[in-house]
Formats: sequence, C-alpha cells, structure tokens
Amino acid sequence: MRKRIELVSALFKEAGRAVAAMPLLLLQPLLTFITLAAIIVSWFVGYLYIHTAEDATVDPETDYVTFHLSTFFQLMKWYHLFALFWFTQFVISCQHVIIAGSVAMWFFTRNKNRLGTPIATSFYNLVRYHLGSVALGSFLVAILKLIRAIFKKIERQMKEHPTWCTTFIQCCSCCLWCFEKFLVFLNRNAFIEVAIYGYSFCKAAQKAFHLLSNNILRVAAINSVGDFVLFLGKAGVTVATAFIGLELVKDKEGVNYTWVPVSLACVFTYLVAHSFLGVYEMAIDTLFLCFCEDCERNDGINKPYFMSRKLMIFVENSKKALELEAKRRKNHGG
Repeated sequence: MRKRIELVSALFKEAGRAVAAMPLLLLQPLLTFITLAAIIVSWFVGYLYIHTAEDATVDPETDYVTFHLSTFFQLMKWYHLFALFWFTQFVISCQHVIIAGSVAMWFFTRNKNRLGTPIATSFYNLVRYHLGSVALGSFLVAILKLIRAIFKKIERQMKEHPTWCTTFIQCCSCCLWCFEKFLVFLNRNAFIEVAIYGYSFCKAAQKAFHLLSNNILRVAAINSVGDFVLFLGKAGVTVATAFIGLELVKDKEGVNYTWVPVSLACVFTYLVAHSFLGVYEMAIDTLFLCFCEDCERNDGINKPYFMSRKLMIFVENSKKALELEAKRRKNHGG
C-alpha cells in the first residue's frame, strides 16, 4: 500500500499541474452554483403553485370551508420532487464531464504548450455529443433518490405503530442508500470514460467498472487517503475562517452572540471549499483513469506513454520506459 499511497501523492501533484495549466476550471463551480440556484428557486415557486392548488369544500351544516389537495396534485408533488433530483444531478454531471474532458485532453497532449482551449472543446463535446449520456446517468440516480424519499415517507407514517414492515422498510432504505453511493461513484468514473473516448453511458460504465475492478487496491488508496487529505483541506479552511471570524466580531458593539455569525460563515466557507476542492478531486479521479488507460493501451517501449515521468515510476516496466523517454527527449532536443 505504501507504493499505492505514493501514487496518490503523484496524482495530487499532477492534478495541481493540470489545474494550474487550466485555471478557468476554477470558474466551473461558480457557474454550477448559479445554475443550481436558478433551478432550486424555480422548483420552489412551482412547489408553491402545486401546494396551494387546493380544492375548497363548504360544509353545509357549519358553513366551514376546508381545503384539500386532489389526488392528481398529490402525485404532482412527487413528480415535481423527481424533477428536482434529475435537474440537480444533471447539472452536477455536466460539470463532471467538462472537468474530465479538459483534464483528459491535458493528459493525452504530449506537448502541453500546444494545449489549445480544452475547456471550450470539452464544453462543445458535452453539448454536441454527451448530453444523452449525462441525462441517462443522472436519471438513474434521480430514480434511486425518489424511491428513497418514498420509503422515508412511508417509514415516517409507520413510526407511530411500528411493525415488522417498518424494520423491513428501514433495511431497504439502508440498502438503497448504499446502492445510490455506489451508483454515484460509478457515474463519476463513467463520465470520465465518456469524456475521454465518447462512449455511450452503458459502455462507459462497463469500461470504468472494468478498470476500477482491475485496480481495486489503487482505488482504495485514492478513496481513503485522497478523500482524507481533501477533507483536511476543507476543515483547515473552515477552522481558519472560524478563528478569523471570532477575532473580527469579538469586540463589535451590538453583537451579543458571536457564535451565530461565525457559525454561518463557517458553513458557507465549508460549502465554498467543498465546491472548489471538488474540481481538484474530479481532476485526480480523471488522471487516475487516464493513467490506467495509458497503462493498458501503451507499453512505454513500442508505444510511448502519455504520462509524465513522475507517474512512469509506478508502471511495471518503469526503468525501460524512463530510459526510452529520456532518449526521446534528448533526440527531440537535439
């Protein structure tokens, strides 16, 4: 595992180089946030229309007026909730494809000085070729989220009179939660394959699952060590904000409860850090799959690798590949 943890460290450095070469990638979370905010506001307005579309009934004896939703509008609430799940997942998946396409283009370009406009190209490929794959992947996740919401509703209604059915529903909810996490993870990697080769969603998911299963220990190292390091980054930014916030508001007049503004600032800071470090995380996942694809398609001798020298030390024939790479660079320089 020590060797695999070193690979994680190398991928972190390569992700830093990729983001530094394409700094406009850091604007992607901002565009995603604006789009998601517009979707949520529109959804909330639509929900108010549905929730207030109640039929009035007058009691002839007491002249009291009661309001109730018809069956159609009760079903429309679930349909509206499903639309929220689908749209939000669709927007987030679009961000994944754009970042994955840009980073993959950077990885598979030998001369990084002639990179061109990878972000614009990735966005064009998304709109022109990959919207169907993104819609299908987000649709599957949205269905699982809707089923979990329905189970949660049933569980809440049965909480007052628990039976064996309540326990069964709780077990099903737990299984659905686990399956949803797996599907979201598989979707991320499938979208990377879609961005690299333009596969359909099903073929990309199959290819991604094959690569991940063949490199299961490397995946475990990235998901454990990598996620922990990224969490430390988010936590560090949040803690620093808390200390700075306390210093700024402790002597302010009229502020009786300093923890209220500081807590709000910490929550907002964590969300911002999570959004921007999410770009870094997606870049690491993309570079890892690109590394696996490069190892499968090339051997470093007859077919030179696209990866950098820092990553070549983690392949089986690393010594020969590094020697040939040094000769190629020397001849190219001559």
